[in-house]
Amino acid sequence: MSSIIPIHDFTKDDSTSIPFRYIPLNARSAYDTTLPHRHNYYEIIFFTNGGGRHVIDFKEHPIKDHSIHFVSPGQVHQLVRDETSFGTIIIFSRELFYQNAKPDNSLFSYPFLNNNYFPVIELTGTEEADLEIILNQIAGEFEDQKCSLAIIQAYLQVILLKCMRVFERQYTEWEHTSRSQFYDFRLLVEKGFRSHKLPSYYSNELNITERKLNEVCKDATGHNVGVYIKERILLEAKRLLYNSDSRMKEIADFLGFEDPSYFNRFFKSNVGITAGDFRKKDK
Repeated sequence: MSSIIPIHDFTKDDSTSIPFRYIPLNARSAYDTTLPHRHNYYEIIFFTNGGGRHVIDFKEHPIKDHSIHFVSPGQVHQLVRDETSFGTIIIFSRELFYQNAKPDNSLFSYPFLNNNYFPVIELTGTEEADLEIILNQIAGEFEDQKCSLAIIQAYLQVILLKCMRVFERQYTEWEHTSRSQFYDFRLLVEKGFRSHKLPSYYSNELNITERKLNEVCKDATGHNVGVYIKERILLEAKRLLYNSDSRMKEIADFLGFEDPSYFNRFFKSNVGITAGDFRKKDK
């Protein structure tokens, strides 16, 4: 079976994960992607000059000057840059991030990563200049014959922390409180949404009541646990329907539906059209 975007578990590193890469976007390049695709690694795209559009999980984001776009493993994205658009991309794997990291430092603690609602931040001139210094240091290290991934990992940690500072400035309505339970819940959903669709499973795993978990989820997203799980299933269904040629039964099986007809009813009742019609949409 051929497939543009294969049915694949993107929750862990594998042979397709790239430890690290630094890519200047100063001209037209092989990175300019006209077809939607996804990767098993993280991408941070720094745009100095904007122009064009970036579609991430079916939502279009204009490419603006002085902005950063984040793409996480499994997300379907399509980058179409104007000729005047340039900047820098850094690519990294989970393994590189967690190298020598503190136990409580998780990629899920950053609200712009891992299927979250905020994949773009915009920089002030001072913030961009600050980050450019670190990017230049990363570029120098990456090009050095004695390149140390440990040094690059340290720079990466600094970049993410500075991006978090920008995020908190831009999204003032987002309260940076102690949300460890929500982050733990998100991680469980990413790993288990295909097999575990009931809120009770997640509350049991987190050793809290369903009522408490609903409060935690609503505080972070505005939705209860059931809606959050359902939306995660629908997102993966849309990714596979729109960007692969996998048969409906294969997609239903992958998402944990024993009966393809039940999967289709689930999809239509939540999206408004059948899975088959969604696959044909805008093609």
